[in-house]
Amino acid sequence: MSGEKFTITAPPSTDIWRKPPSTDSFNAPTHALLPNAIPLRSFLRARLTFSASWTTRYDQGGLLLHLKHPEQPTDRWLKTGVEFYQGRVFLSTVATQTYSDWSIAPPADVNNPKVTIEVRREGDELGTSLWVYEVVQGPGGEVERRPLREVTWFFGDEEGWEVEVSAMAARPAKKESVVGGSEGLVVKFEGVEVDVV
Repeated sequence: MSGEKFTITAPPSTDIWRKPPSTDSFNAPTHALLPNAIPLRSFLRARLTFSASWTTRYDQGGLLLHLKHPEQPTDRWLKTGVEFYQGRVFLSTVATQTYSDWSIAPPADVNNPKVTIEVRREGDELGTSLWVYEVVQGPGGEVERRPLREVTWFFGDEEGWEVEVSAMAARPAKKESVVGGSEGLVVKFEGVEVDVV
């Protein structure tokens, strides 16, 4: 899959976000990176490189892991990539178990239009977590893997859970709030890698 290139265009008023008391949005366009959902226990790692002309508050693109269980009324997810906030690009991770939480960090190179994100199953003496990394690329390949977030609950209960692995893009702003006159946010993707057992 690593040679695949594609784009996603996100129209205004699209997002993946759940916040009390009543916000529950899951209408952002996605592009599946695996043909079907897989058992969560099979997931090892996913990596994706992407870029866009980020112009409007909360413009975002990146990787989405969407968890579903046939006996659970509420799905879960993790989305991670870029989010445009306070007039600049941040690396963003949203983890949603019951409600969404959000963390941001500056990218390693603010002048590089391409960002590579990797999520991976990792274990230590305390258990197994999902780790989120920015993969810093140089002329010869990978230079550094910068840790952005540890999501401890992600593999805590794997029985019956399945995960869909996708690319995503969203433009939460309403049409009249879009900066630069372009209605849709176009995000370009490449370098897809997904490892499962």
